[in-house]
Amino acid sequence: MQNILYFDVCSIPIFLVIFITVFVRRMTKGNTNRLFIALIILSAVCAFSDVILEYCCRSLPISDVRLITADIFTHIYFLTRTATIVVYFFFIFSVTGTWYRVRSAEMKVVLLIPMAVMYLMIFTNMFTGAVFTITPEEGYRRGYAIYVLYAICVLYAFIGTIYLLVSCRRFLPVGKLVALLAMYVLSMIAVVVQYFMPFLMIEMIVTAFSLILVVLFLLRPEEISDASVGSLSFGAYRSDIRKVLMTKQKVQIAVISFINARELQSYFGEERYLFYVSHVIKQLNMMFHREHIFFDIYFEQPGTVYIMVDDPNYDIEDAYKRLAEELRRSSDIAASAGERIIPRACNIVIPDDLSDIDEIIKFGREFHTQMPQGRIFAKAAEIISSRDYKVMSNIDTILSRAITQNKFRMYYQPIYSVEQKKFVSAEALIRLNDEEYGFVSPGIFIPAAEKRGIIIPIGDFVLEDVHRFISDIDFEKLGLEYIEINLSVAQCMQEELPGKLAVLSEKYGVSPDKINLEITETTYENTGNIMEFNLEALSGMGYTFSLDDYGTGYSNMHRVSKLPLKIIKLDKTLVDGMASEEGRSIVRNTVKMMRDIDKELVAEGVETQTELHSLEDMGCHFIQGYCFSKPLPADEFVKFVREHNRVNA
Repeated sequence: MQNILYFDVCSIPIFLVIFITVFVRRMTKGNTNRLFIALIILSAVCAFSDVILEYCCRSLPISDVRLITADIFTHIYFLTRTATIVVYFFFIFSVTGTWYRVRSAEMKVVLLIPMAVMYLMIFTNMFTGAVFTITPEEGYRRGYAIYVLYAICVLYAFIGTIYLLVSCRRFLPVGKLVALLAMYVLSMIAVVVQYFMPFLMIEMIVTAFSLILVVLFLLRPEEISDASVGSLSFGAYRSDIRKVLMTKQKVQIAVISFINARELQSYFGEERYLFYVSHVIKQLNMMFHREHIFFDIYFEQPGTVYIMVDDPNYDIEDAYKRLAEELRRSSDIAASAGERIIPRACNIVIPDDLSDIDEIIKFGREFHTQMPQGRIFAKAAEIISSRDYKVMSNIDTILSRAITQNKFRMYYQPIYSVEQKKFVSAEALIRLNDEEYGFVSPGIFIPAAEKRGIIIPIGDFVLEDVHRFISDIDFEKLGLEYIEINLSVAQCMQEELPGKLAVLSEKYGVSPDKINLEITETTYENTGNIMEFNLEALSGMGYTFSLDDYGTGYSNMHRVSKLPLKIIKLDKTLVDGMASEEGRSIVRNTVKMMRDIDKELVAEGVETQTELHSLEDMGCHFIQGYCFSKPLPADEFVKFVREHNRVNA
């Protein structure tokens, strides 16, 4: 009797420690964690009931009060013990990400019938005594039906074990597989030991140690939880996607992306920003709980929320519309503080829309860049079917083909001199026309080339082709003074850049003063000392520089005046802003400042005659934009300049 109480009593504080650990480590979100909490509570109640039973029956004959107490707690023991076996069975499906296999009503009925039989036997035991009896003279005695309970429990354990070994072995790490099997293996050993040694009640202490193994090897919050917002982590999302694909189940993933997340973080501070994200996640949890939907929520920094919904037929779009009102209220609060929250959302049906883990993750991060204009919600199917998405998905092939088959072509957009009343230069712009996908926007292929580390050969092509073009035409007779060439960050970081240009200058006989090199403010900030060295070296060789996209970053007069810049290019956003008096005032003052510090100013993106005349009146040096011409192929550009500059052939 002392051994019985010792093992059972020892198990109770272990369950208590596991329970506290779960909450301290915030292992409370998601179906898996909730099932595990249920396991702990059921096991603890079971152990406590066993202790009360043994205490009441430790001396014979048993008093009436102890007899009633023992009978009540024995029923509780059997109810909780059998429930533990069944809950653990379903816990396996949840923790392995294969809950869909037991989600249907028919499957649940089949799997719960044995449990219903056990509960029926336990509830009717007070009339039949088939499972157990407790008498004042003999105390606790097993009945013949207890072997039916054992058999049903063994059935659940057998099915669970076979399922783990056959269906889950290929995607579960060995440690996790062993931890899951331990509950069944150790429990079966404990039952056998207790059958032959009834005084050695080790079943509950074995259960406690089995749950510890689950905590140590399976439910590791540092791997699967993001405590900053109260959700599962992006690592857990990746792992669960892999399970979904390996088990061939069909699920929906709703993605909500705050596309200006980094700006919000900077504006509000990380703590306030994460508080807002946690508020959104809390609203999502409440909504799905109310609708009894099986789901998990994940978060990826800086601002993407993923919701995995087991039901492939659930209306995600309708759910997002209901959530949108709450997001709008939060956005209004942010707007009153001077910032605007910009959410975009879509849903992905796996595997119908996408069936590759890398594609799924990439799509979740980039879908908002492919959404139709003005939309805040889209289905993955409609985005995936778009031409731009197909181009992005095959950009590696497109770039490889362009480089190996020389598919790049140079276009030139004329630049008009207000003072000379003619076209004196042009900006060289690279274009790609793929044989399969047609025209590919530079906004797509240039960032892709930079990410893949192949922008250098593309930049080398631009430098050489522009030098060849200048050498092939009667440059000065056309009235042209120079061609502008954009330099990428990678090119600016090349120590051999001055040497490359020197070789091209000699090879084609092109004087450096016929080339103007464009850099952006971001380029200058990211290249540091190497860029300064290159600027100095190239300036000494006779090359001039322009600062592109002025007005989109943090440019200031002090920096502009210190850099060896000949030209400042006014960004199109400032030109577009001239529709208002405030916008015209900004441009007017910018023109004056540039003249004061002896810099030439090019206005980019000028499209209307109204904008053109306003800029001429303000004293802007040069105009570039569709009001004169779109970028043209080399031969068409020469024809255009010859006609407009009135040059005889």
